[in-house]
Amino acid sequence: MRLAHASPHASALIDGVRFWRLARDSGTPVQPLLASAYSIAGDALLAPVIDGLLKLYEAGFRRRFDAGDPSDGDLTCDEERLLALLDLDDELPPDVRPNLVGALRAALRSTRIVLRMVLAARTGSA
Repeated sequence: MRLAHASPHASALIDGVRFWRLARDSGTPVQPLLASAYSIAGDALLAPVIDGLLKLYEAGFRRRFDAGDPSDGDLTCDEERLLALLDLDDELPPDVRPNLVGALRAALRSTRIVLRMVLAARTGSA
């Protein structure tokens, strides 16, 4: 999938994911950087959600999350997988650490909720 053709939900999430990776790799405090990376003030609500989700993703899959550069137009395999997980209704692949399945499900639900809130605030709908 090309990011240019992504839904508003996907674009908002992937923007945050890519800044999260940059912050983690540089040792910069993640949530303040994420909050400041969003140009729309209400989008900063995504900062703690993305931080928690990606930490659980890495712990659950036992590996580093591969995110693209903020200027990349294409999604990485991990970005595509994350978007697919958000589209599923609580189904997780069998390679997730069993002791983190519940936490990762909760993080995915929270992400869905906050993404809907952020995009509703952008458009003025509830």
